[in-house]
Amino acid sequence: MDRFREGGVIDDFVTLFYFEKGKLLQTLAHSLKYDEGTTFGFELGVRLGKKISSSTIDCIIPVPLNKRKERERGYNQSDWIAKGLASVINVPVLSNAVRRTRYTVTQTHLNAEERKKNIADAFEVTDTDAICGKNILLVDDIITTGSTIQEIAQVLKKAKAKRITAGSAGLAKLGEDA
Repeated sequence: MDRFREGGVIDDFVTLFYFEKGKLLQTLAHSLKYDEGTTFGFELGVRLGKKISSSTIDCIIPVPLNKRKERERGYNQSDWIAKGLASVINVPVLSNAVRRTRYTVTQTHLNAEERKKNIADAFEVTDTDAICGKNILLVDDIITTGSTIQEIAQVLKKAKAKRITAGSAGLAKLGEDA
């Protein structure tokens, strides 16, 4: 997973599935995001938790949604994955330790460079004490280019996080991963 180690902020990575357009995981991911798939999200987290050693994780941080987007959707799918993870590895979920500072457009139709620009400076740490010196599992539902987790990982490292593992239910298959 070289694309996640490029910036030097992601130390490790774990995922359940490769995500390919038109395949079953795309339908399931859509359901998780838009059809109140909270139980499904929790179960994905449980499965992901079985792949992770809790001895290397101090806390779990789900990728935050903008408050407006979360109100529209009614929940944060990454938060449900994080709750499922926590039920297996028995570490706290810090849902409010990082927040989005601004609304960003959906990244679905953006290329890698556009995604990077769209998400730049969109996050901040709200609880530095909870982050400092910690080994963090940063959780997203589907990771495509990694722009979002890279951006959040940079903010966490500036807040003196010790080590960051990125985790996801799905990973988009790009050229270098094929």
